[in-house]
Amino acid sequence: MQIQNRFDPSLNLVVQPSDRETHLALYQLGFQKVAVLPQLLYRAVSELELSSLFGALCQRVSEIGQAMSRYVLTRSPLNAQPLLNEFLNAQPLQQMTTLVKHAWFFQVLANQQLFFNYQPIFDLNSRRVIAHECLARARNDQGQQFNGKQLIDAALSMNLTREFDNLARSICFTSLAQWNQAERPIFFINVLPNAIAHSPESLERNFQQILDLGLYPDQIVFELTEVEALTNHPNLPKVIRQIRAGGFGLALDDLGSNVAIDHYCMELRPDVIKLDRRIVHGCSRYEMKQVMVKSYVQAAQELGITVLAEGLETPEDINFCRSIGVDLGQGFGLGMPGQTPLGATTEKMVC
Repeated sequence: MQIQNRFDPSLNLVVQPSDRETHLALYQLGFQKVAVLPQLLYRAVSELELSSLFGALCQRVSEIGQAMSRYVLTRSPLNAQPLLNEFLNAQPLQQMTTLVKHAWFFQVLANQQLFFNYQPIFDLNSRRVIAHECLARARNDQGQQFNGKQLIDAALSMNLTREFDNLARSICFTSLAQWNQAERPIFFINVLPNAIAHSPESLERNFQQILDLGLYPDQIVFELTEVEALTNHPNLPKVIRQIRAGGFGLALDDLGSNVAIDHYCMELRPDVIKLDRRIVHGCSRYEMKQVMVKSYVQAAQELGITVLAEGLETPEDINFCRSIGVDLGQGFGLGMPGQTPLGATTEKMVC
């Protein structure tokens, strides 16, 4: 049996570009027309070149072009009928470019290369640190660092939100154990509703892990992100009750961006709502933002819910939020994220 040489250039990547822009990008990457089917472009490539070529396609071809263009990898002669037969099973170019684009994410999950920074949360009245938000970060073998948005975007693109969320929580709790002190610092832990709704047993494992590490439930506030998806999960209220029964706190993120206070706060009654930075930033200068922030504060006060303003960067915004009754704040104007939590009883904000 003859073994195919892995450097055999007879391997062809054949693409059917969806638009003129994609067509041009492929030409620039060395593709040429298939003689018998000029609507298709091809490039001879070795297996070792494939990853870099798909990486280049990620950069040169728009996301729409990647989604609408189709491709096949073939060693068959570029004749009309065989090629047309193979194109019956052609896949969107995006299917492969997504895998290549987020290859680092597989490495992060497999090697558990997550770590956390801690952003202080201040009581705006006492001006002291009362908690920290745990911000997931990752660093791959090459030393490249990835932020929380990149991690979540990759998890969503690869349909690995549950795996990412479960791993992040487990590593986070292990990290928190080293900062546990006599005053029991409070930590906000981000949770993806999709993940816990589909695997509520992971929360049970977390609860046991917290106890095993010597942490206490009242130190942990589960912060639900992307909460606009909450209505899609009928079993999520059960999970929320599970969190409550365990003695943990509950916060809802992104109020004022894509989350309606009237529905989620009435249904879930969180301990804390976080006002999105998009309405907080510049709230001291823009009347419309002032009206919105005041309405959230008033509604929360009537429901007995604590209000936390995100994205506080200027003394003016900080003072405005304090003056209208916002309870807590976080942002670069108060304190930057760091590799270690600040001391709750000693650190005080400047403003």
